[in-house]
Amino acid sequence: MANQQVFLKVLRGEDKGKGWELEQGQVYTLGRSRSCNLHLADTTASASHARLECRDDVWLITDERSTHGTRVNDQRILGGKPLFDRDRIRLGKTLLEFREYEQLDDADLAEIDRGVHLPD
Repeated sequence: MANQQVFLKVLRGEDKGKGWELEQGQVYTLGRSRSCNLHLADTTASASHARLECRDDVWLITDERSTHGTRVNDQRILGGKPLFDRDRIRLGKTLLEFREYEQLDDADLAEIDRGVHLPD
């Protein structure tokens, strides 16, 4: 999976439209603290809400003892939860989508840029 490319896109919340390309070997923290490398403007997210990292070619999300928990596909997670393409992650009022690509091309980038249209 050396060519695997991973992207995290904000679908709902104050940061709607924002996105990050994730790199293996990097540990990412999500939350409202400016010290988080994936900083969210969402005041309902904890300062350090969740952690994302890749272990043995599997991306895991772990709740960092946040006040309201972390949900993947509407299920509250306990411990590390593997992520799969198009999984939805909720932190506070923020909804994100996890995307994996073998080889990110222009069509994939356009799809990410358009985002998924969700009812309000």
